[in-house]
Amino acid sequence: MKRSIQCPSCLTPLGTLNYDSIPQLRCTSCQRKYGVVYGKLSQRNSMREVLLYLTAKLPRFYKRHYEFRIITPSRSLQVLKFSVPGAEDGIPVRRGDMISLLYTTQGYVLKKLIAITNHTTGSDYLLPSPVPSPGYLVATRGTVSATVFLSLLLTGANIFLLSMLSAASLLLYAKLAHTAQLTSPPLQMNVQEESRLLADQKLLTQKYSLEQRLGELKHESAANQALISQLGSLKRKMLQFDDKLYANRIRRTTSAVGILSKQMSNNQRLVSEYSRMIKMIEIEVETAQIADQLPDAENFTKTILRKLAELKHVEEYNQNLRFQLEANEEVRRMQA
Repeated sequence: MKRSIQCPSCLTPLGTLNYDSIPQLRCTSCQRKYGVVYGKLSQRNSMREVLLYLTAKLPRFYKRHYEFRIITPSRSLQVLKFSVPGAEDGIPVRRGDMISLLYTTQGYVLKKLIAITNHTTGSDYLLPSPVPSPGYLVATRGTVSATVFLSLLLTGANIFLLSMLSAASLLLYAKLAHTAQLTSPPLQMNVQEESRLLADQKLLTQKYSLEQRLGELKHESAANQALISQLGSLKRKMLQFDDKLYANRIRRTTSAVGILSKQMSNNQRLVSEYSRMIKMIEIEVETAQIADQLPDAENFTKTILRKLAELKHVEEYNQNLRFQLEANEEVRRMQA
């Protein structure tokens, strides 16, 4: 099923969700800006709260509290806590579903929760009304309350009575208000699921470092190839002019070309092995996203990290070759 999302205001497609989905989107039609969380629902809790119940004959008022734990494709944990009016559990998502949360933002922070989409079943849940964050409620309602309080105070109202009414109003509002909070809690090693996420995050950190190192190695190999060509041209000129006069410089040039060739050979091996490691990490992280916990997941992680440790010896050998090149007088002349 195509995992896409659309603007709830004008129904314009906002884009397709995947591993590299960005956390913020802007509608090209109405220019509204949204925050997005996309991932696998690993845990879902729901609890009903009775707000008002006087007698069995009178109406009852309820609200329902939810907690969603979502594992994103980048292997981070996002926790959404929110409440909506009503007694029934009507949000069509279950553990293991791929879901997305759409919300308006204040900077990069959730301002109001707008909609929840279940990409596994293709169903959408548009909240009856956007659910504001606690911070947004404090900012808006607090400003209004302070304005009303000051207005009444200036008209000569009783301060004690005002204070009591304000406190009672705030408590009642806190009881009745619906809020939404999105957090990314620190992961715990003693929790199996979170321990696996920590391991995957370590792999992804290695992947980003390897991608950067690949670029450096390719650039270094291109520079070494150009230097070998320059040294080869210089050596031919010295041989043609007087091989005895330039014997020492010819020897140093030959030595430098040999060192550069070894370095390029090592770089080629590192590029090949690092590319393989990146593919393995991508497969491992994608597999972990599909399956909650595989019996051999830890073994694969250890294999990848052990192989990377082995390749450090090649990097160290290349570093020694660089020191030898820096000591070569002919190379210093070429790079001066």
